[in-house]
Amino acid sequence: MKQRIVVVGGLAAGPSAASKAKRVNPNAEVLLLEQGEYISYGICEIPYFIGGAIQDPSLLVPYSPERLRQVKGVEVKTGHRVDEIQATKKKVIARDLEREKDVEFQYDKLILATGSRVRTLGLEGEDSRNVFHVKSLEDGYGIRRFIEQEKPRRAVVIGGGYVGMEMCEALSSAGLEVTLLHRAELPMSRLEQSARTAVVDALGRNRIRFQPRQRVRSFEGDGAGKVTALVTTQGRYPADVVILALGVEPRNDLARTARLSVGKFGGLTTNPKQETNVDGIYAAGDCCEVKNIVNNKWMYVPLATYASRQGWVAGENAAGGRATFAGAIRALGVKIFDIEVAHVGLSSKEAEDSGIIPVIEEISGNSRVSYYPGNSTIGIILVADKTTGRLLGANVYGGDGAVLRANTLAAAIQHKLTLEEVAKLDLIYAPPFAPLWDPVLTAARTTAKKMAGRSR
Repeated sequence: MKQRIVVVGGLAAGPSAASKAKRVNPNAEVLLLEQGEYISYGICEIPYFIGGAIQDPSLLVPYSPERLRQVKGVEVKTGHRVDEIQATKKKVIARDLEREKDVEFQYDKLILATGSRVRTLGLEGEDSRNVFHVKSLEDGYGIRRFIEQEKPRRAVVIGGGYVGMEMCEALSSAGLEVTLLHRAELPMSRLEQSARTAVVDALGRNRIRFQPRQRVRSFEGDGAGKVTALVTTQGRYPADVVILALGVEPRNDLARTARLSVGKFGGLTTNPKQETNVDGIYAAGDCCEVKNIVNNKWMYVPLATYASRQGWVAGENAAGGRATFAGAIRALGVKIFDIEVAHVGLSSKEAEDSGIIPVIEEISGNSRVSYYPGNSTIGIILVADKTTGRLLGANVYGGDGAVLRANTLAAAIQHKLTLEEVAKLDLIYAPPFAPLWDPVLTAARTTAKKMAGRSR
């Protein structure tokens, strides 16, 4: 009898797991169940579709259910919402949303890739037709259609994280006046102070009205299903369209029906094989927590990169393989108008909370040879362990090339290099790409000197 592997969830982790399982065991019957209409699309690309940088919506969906079936050999059933896991019977109960009936699917191995859900304000009016989240392809289509058809003039974005930053640029590119409301003094809370200030400066240069220390109290409406203004602790902000960028949390209602173990962030906890605490059930993606390999603590980082990697591991092992996912350092980047911003590894606060005494140093350097056309300033903030000299984290921000330099530092963090070792890295020198002493090398050398109590 063929092995049957059932995958629940069709965004990033699910298709990766299903495809990998089929490659490892071509004789297995691999079934993917997804409650929505689309699978395997990119959420990270949605702001760029809304802003017009990506014009063709078909590019957002690399795999349709039919193509996944034809190319990967995975059977896909969209419009199927899984409501219950009967682990002792190795069976899931799904609702066929089109036919409005329940159906059962037996499995030998089950992979949960149920993803995340958006956080909400819980206020009346939040479901108005001009209030949007940025969580699905349907959201992206809806926002762009609303802008094209109703020609809004004023947008309010609530939330100063990565998605909030991207949506400020997207809406501005679409011709709207944008106000950003954020509950803290500065946006992007995991960055160090100087990097957060640089973000505010970039917003201001590009006519984004940043309003800190704001908590939304209510929505004002027109009585016909549209919000006209937001009332906060600091004032009233008229709006023709509202974007809620409040972050996400693991979607694990289904997992709880099978008594799967969850961690402090509400995400499923797994071993390096992506196995849960219930035999035969694996999990991957935004429904899971991730081990931070810098401080060995669990964290919640809903990124497609980790979702896909976890999916590969879960899929391979469900099909009989022996793959592992050790964890991640957390590597994030975002474009904010004319600057690139990246955060890799631990922040100084996370280092302190982990019982580490951090040394923090900041430098600014040239992205290219100073007199070469296109040169820009790049700021680098390093966080290191005062006791061992090990590089723990970094912020990189500035012009072209900032994020790629953060990738170099991410590799150094992942492989536990010390500042002295980073300072000796063999990096490229070429006037169009980098100066003789790359800012990465300068930052590492300067921080090492500070740690040793020497002058620059």
